[in-house]
Amino acid sequence: MKLEVFTEILNKLRKQSNKQDALYALDVDLINYSDDHNSVINILLEVYYGREGADWISWYLYERDPDGTSDQATTSDGKPICYDDKSLWEEAEQCRLNNKTEYELPAKLTDEERLEILTMMYQTPLNPQ
Repeated sequence: MKLEVFTEILNKLRKQSNKQDALYALDVDLINYSDDHNSVINILLEVYYGREGADWISWYLYERDPDGTSDQATTSDGKPICYDDKSLWEEAEQCRLNNKTEYELPAKLTDEERLEILTMMYQTPLNPQ
């Protein structure tokens, strides 16, 4: 994928996220409306870039410290990566080239597995001492 296309996708994802955040601040929760849309985008990114590439993109957009002072990603030899759109694109493209795994949909939980998780969640104290 060309850098300009990749950057446009990042900008559109940022813009959409900012809109959702602004609405959420006004007590408008769109999670049920937007969840399937976001899932499609995530699947497409993972199909194209592989799991590792999609994880880098997600981290870059939604989890990292925007100025990179507290959680700068680095290679094993300490070189910074994913510090701006271009360096993220370079890393994602390398992940795409290295990816040899065909995408598979996540296994769905059975009703029994869901019930077990819910039971564990509600039987565990919120503030264990």
